Amino acid sequence: MSLWLLGAWVALIASSSLYPFEGDPRRLFNAVMTGLPKLREWREPSQRDAMVNLLLYVPFGLLGSMALEKAGRFLTRILWPIIGAGLLSFAIEVVQHALPARDPSLADWALNIVSAAAGTLIAALYSALPLRPLSRRLQRLAIGPAPALLVALWLIAHLAPFVPRLRPGRIEAALQESLAMALSPGQLIAYFGCYLLLGALLNALLRRPYFWSALLLLFSVSAAARVLFVGQHLIPAEALGLALALPVIAVLRRFDPRRWESTVFILVCIALLASGTWPDPSATDPRTIDPNAVSTFVWLPFAELAGGIVDPGALPLLERLFFGIGLAWLALHGGTRRVPPLPLALLVAIVTEFLQQWVPGRQPDTTDIAALLIGAALAQGTARLDLRT
Repeated sequence: MSLWLLGAWVALIASSSLYPFEGDPRRLFNAVMTGLPKLREWREPSQRDAMVNLLLYVPFGLLGSMALEKAGRFLTRILWPIIGAGLLSFAIEVVQHALPARDPSLADWALNIVSAAAGTLIAALYSALPLRPLSRRLQRLAIGPAPALLVALWLIAHLAPFVPRLRPGRIEAALQESLAMALSPGQLIAYFGCYLLLGALLNALLRRPYFWSALLLLFSVSAAARVLFVGQHLIPAEALGLALALPVIAVLRRFDPRRWESTVFILVCIALLASGTWPDPSATDPRTIDPNAVSTFVWLPFAELAGGIVDPGALPLLERLFFGIGLAWLALHGGTRRVPPLPLALLVAIVTEFLQQWVPGRQPDTTDIAALLIGAALAQGTARLDLRT
């Protein structure tokens, strides 16, 4: 588990350190040919850069030391994570020579090593304290691939590209920009369904005494991340969707787990249909010229990844994936018994996309249907992630 988390954190470090991913290989070649002069010069970092570099590699040292817990020797669990962090940080500083928006620095490299060393010390302290592991809070120690992917999707959707806004002025500007965005009723309904799915997911993973603390913590992190990370915005639709989902979850908690999951499944199916057929008049639509025109159906799923036509009234791609995969997982995990749940969810998605051909401002495509099929394949997978290993 520590190795998986360490690999994920390395990906986050690379993403945050190389953003915005616009580089010129010739700059890197010239820097290498001249001996990487910026890495041979010590420049005092700003307070912001020092804080970021001192915090960024703490999880690397922590997870690296925990992954080597069975190595035996104490020095091994301390030295190898520090060496790994030094090599990773050096490679990133070298690659930053190709990025005009980045400024490689010897000071950054040194602070990253200090940060990883602090993480290893925290790991040593953690292993010496009698703390309860996460497995005590989980209902089952074996977690299927679908719930694991759903948790990852939700966090990535709210944190990517993992570059924080550390200046108060930028945080305030991002908050004001978020509040100034227009409210989209269709997206509001979709986010309402997303947060209901998130509540059902936590209810299936966690023991009952830990549900509300984990739910409120995750909801708070989701809202805060939209404001604190570059490229994210807490749009009014998501804020109101969260506010509407909380009292509904509070009522559903009084039901037995099976009835609660069945109710959430029906509510999310209704949310999929309502959000998908809600008009979006603000979008540019050729049917404003010819009201009798019908939208062209986009058969390529995830068309926005290929630069194709996308539905302007739909959620962003990662949230759409979370919604579709989560609905498929919920259908197979706790769907209604009166009708086959997965075919019902697929029918709702197909009918929604079919109706979008006549809904102003909407673009029918196969993304939601593909996400449902992916979720069904993952939810029925036999492989489990065992947290004891």
